[in-house]
Amino acid sequence: MKSKKLLIFCLVAVFALSLMGFGFAKWSDTVTIGATVATGNVDISIEPGKVLDEGVDPQKWPEANNCEKKDVAQTELTAVGCDKNELDLKITNDYPWYLTGYTFRINGEGTVPVKIEDIKTKIQSDRLGLKDFIVVKNWTIHVVNPASNGLPAEDRTIESNKYTNSWDGLVKALKGIQIHQGGYVEVTVNFYIRETIKCGWQTKIAPQKANLSAKIEINAAQWNEVN
Repeated sequence: MKSKKLLIFCLVAVFALSLMGFGFAKWSDTVTIGATVATGNVDISIEPGKVLDEGVDPQKWPEANNCEKKDVAQTELTAVGCDKNELDLKITNDYPWYLTGYTFRINGEGTVPVKIEDIKTKIQSDRLGLKDFIVVKNWTIHVVNPASNGLPAEDRTIESNKYTNSWDGLVKALKGIQIHQGGYVEVTVNFYIRETIKCGWQTKIAPQKANLSAKIEINAAQWNEVN
């Protein structure tokens, strides 16, 4: 009976204190989670390398030779464009069996690894059909990547053979190659002009005063979206 009266008294006291403006404090604490999300970037650059013709004109053997050490044709490869991300290949005074070639590098500049996704070639001008006389002699792909992103360092070379000595063979070999930041893919292509080609029952001769212009576009995308 006493306990019931005491309970009633306490409730009355709490109610009276609340009317007088008193309150009850409670212990509390707060934790917060701070989040920062930063994306990386995909970026590649291209730079010119050596050209095969750096003096005496090389020749396609055994069809021709340059025992006189003449320097008739010229091959130039330069970086152009506002960000130097384009290459300009110029071959002047070309002739049958002149052998030429060039080397270029695709550099990995971004923090996110990329894979070469596609290579598109568009002939912009070839009125006399010079492209039919161009023959790829051989090509080489040199892949160098530093150890990064859980993968070991990479240094390997892919060379063409009699089944892949073509532009299409080079394109297929390049697709899917991965480039990490600080890594690069170095490509060398050597080709020459045939003197004649068979066209049905006819034999066609390489045209004189012919001009060919083409654009080659190399696309790369983040590594996990390229099969």
